[in-house]
Amino acid sequence: MDITKNFLRTILAALAITAAGLCVASAAEKAAPAPSRAETIGFYFNRTVPEIESLRVQGYGYGEIVKILVIAEMSRKDIPSLLKENKKGYGWGTLSGMLGLKVAYVKIRVDEARRSLKISVHPEVKKGTGN
Repeated sequence: MDITKNFLRTILAALAITAAGLCVASAAEKAAPAPSRAETIGFYFNRTVPEIESLRVQGYGYGEIVKILVIAEMSRKDIPSLLKENKKGYGWGTLSGMLGLKVAYVKIRVDEARRSLKISVHPEVKKGTGN
């Protein structure tokens, strides 16, 4: 009987220690901050966080930033020149065509990047508006 009690005590003590360890590990996992969207996009496109944040400060949303980076990557143009053309009134689809890119391929690449980054288009952005 003493052996059974000691065995049960040992098992209960081991369970308590394991449970305490799991709670500590769980708290540590929760404490680790998730990367910001700027960090995630920067990593995906091999850009720095300040580059991404600079685009945000200029008023571009994360979805639009993905478009900019895809077009820059596919056309091998620098971002400032793309932004300059966009500010002249050219939408990203028109601009892609002007750069000799197939708009359908740009869209496929943008959609692929958004899925990978889990960035969705806001419902107020309608198809065919150039946004």
